[in-house]
Amino acid sequence: MNLDPFDRDAVVQTVPRIVDRIPPIPPRTRMHGPITARLLYRFYGFLALWFAAGVAPAVLGLGPQWIAFGFGMIFPGAGFFYAGGVAGVALALVSVAAFAVIMFIWWARGVILGPPAVLLGTALASAAWIEGSSGVAWMTWGIPVAVAGVHGYLALGRRREFAAAQARAVDLNPVITKVEPLLRDYPVVAAGEMPEAQIAEFRRMLDLALQPVDSWNGFSTEDTWQDGALRYQICTMSWNLSMGQYTQLPAFHGYLNTAQENLICKHIDRKTWNYWYWESLWGNLKPDKNPVHIDNIMLTGFLGVSLGMFETSSGTSPFAAPGSLTFRWDDKTAFPYSHSTMLEEVVKNYKRYDMGWFPCEPRWTYSMCNLVGRTALELHDGRHGTHYAEAISDRFEQTMEEEMMLADGRIKVCTSAPFGFTVPSLSGLFGEAWGIRFLTPHAPAQAERLWQILKQQWITRKDDGGLDFKLLPLGWDTRKPADFSKWPELNPLILVLWSALEMGDEEIIAATRTEIGRRYDPGLADAMTWSRRNTVRDMVNKGLPEAWAKGPILAEATYPDVIVTRAVTDGEALDLVLHPGGQAGAFDLGFARLKPGRSYRIVQTGQTLEAALDGRATASVAVQGRTEIKLVPA
Repeated sequence: MNLDPFDRDAVVQTVPRIVDRIPPIPPRTRMHGPITARLLYRFYGFLALWFAAGVAPAVLGLGPQWIAFGFGMIFPGAGFFYAGGVAGVALALVSVAAFAVIMFIWWARGVILGPPAVLLGTALASAAWIEGSSGVAWMTWGIPVAVAGVHGYLALGRRREFAAAQARAVDLNPVITKVEPLLRDYPVVAAGEMPEAQIAEFRRMLDLALQPVDSWNGFSTEDTWQDGALRYQICTMSWNLSMGQYTQLPAFHGYLNTAQENLICKHIDRKTWNYWYWESLWGNLKPDKNPVHIDNIMLTGFLGVSLGMFETSSGTSPFAAPGSLTFRWDDKTAFPYSHSTMLEEVVKNYKRYDMGWFPCEPRWTYSMCNLVGRTALELHDGRHGTHYAEAISDRFEQTMEEEMMLADGRIKVCTSAPFGFTVPSLSGLFGEAWGIRFLTPHAPAQAERLWQILKQQWITRKDDGGLDFKLLPLGWDTRKPADFSKWPELNPLILVLWSALEMGDEEIIAATRTEIGRRYDPGLADAMTWSRRNTVRDMVNKGLPEAWAKGPILAEATYPDVIVTRAVTDGEALDLVLHPGGQAGAFDLGFARLKPGRSYRIVQTGQTLEAALDGRATASVAVQGRTEIKLVPA
């Protein structure tokens, strides 16, 4: 709803809240939930045995080569430190750097054997380096003490952070529980027409989506594995187009439907999911060409939301038939699914794990991906009456509360599935704001609480109308966006904008739009705005209003001759806003879902047309600049 401030204040008082009161952050007396604690105890026990094996050569008085090898296995480069000398120190630092790189690669691509392989390699290299000489005597006790000290320091740091988070919760609860909840149960209404910058982004996405499915012109292939990968480029466009159809173009199918179908076909193209064979090989230690049946929620969950949003916004189900989603490896190997059978595999994967959540990258579990996956199930349930989300909801919610929530109410973004530890550099503004839109359908109270916590700790409106935001120095907050631009802060700002739009937080919407305009481009916020208040929640829980599902639609228009920037029906009449994509002219428009045999009139021109028995009709309309068309029963 686009209301001026006076109207908005009046309406808010009459629209029922979705959440009566923002719940407090639950008190935490233990650092970890029971499942996470069990994983961590097992991991720490393994590290203790590893440490004992590593210091055993020194304790037993074995030769320098054995001692260097053992020390190298408990800390990267420690064998070279033991060897001593300038060269030994330099090689030790190179070993530390190599281990840091492989740790990043382990997280980014799931190469679980990478860290132990680097430890083993550098340990063997240090043993070979020290051959024929003795190590530094005091290092035989100094290195074990230092390594134990590092682990102790890190453990104390985790305890201090837990205590600080507990204290933040105590301070936050009186504040957030007094805040007026934002979410309101507004009726589903159409937003206004697209502004100029949004039209430009609309055309950019259509140009990419309407090319042949096997053509990839304009897509970036610089990043195969992370947030710039093809699967995320495709999903971002698919979701934006679906939300744009739901909020601004519910009465337009035509090339918009074709674009969305093409994007889904690109998503199941091997070029998009070929990465999984390699990640499964080096992460799960299993050569697996099927990208659906084991883990990989970053593919199935995200594709599931694309399917569900497209189904919801268009009212069509082109991928319901068996085999309509076929992941083809080659002429001999293919994995046929449909929308529903793919989601059945998602449910199986949720149930495979004690956590009730499952990994994206091999053995790495992300909150954002699992919230997306759950939304994919909810969208299907809403359209087809299935109970996929119900089958996993109890364990899902228990994990959210006990395992993934931090003591200050924030959310872990990424945890190790086999070991239980968290990657702290990812739990920042970008990673945590990501989940807001996907909490509103099933957990609006959690969405309200998390949003207020982020506002208290990370984002505030500045006196000059812009947005003041806090970013972590490492991790996603300061990574460049997937378009490889020079704007490293754009990712978290866009996520704040999308979250604020879903929540209906007008103050933060305005501040974020202002900040994006100041830092980058005045039209960029318009180009990134494809939703409104409750968009994802309404798509899941309400679907298409009856008038939109059954009323007249614009079924055919020629792209890029005619750019449709608004298309809405009240069940009887059809309102359109059109722009010429190039030269002005007269263009044929195809209408559908008219009442067979009934006459209709275009108000602006006086043209009349009669619906055929299939409810279709065609009219030639002059499109010169911005053109309004209203089709009404004659």
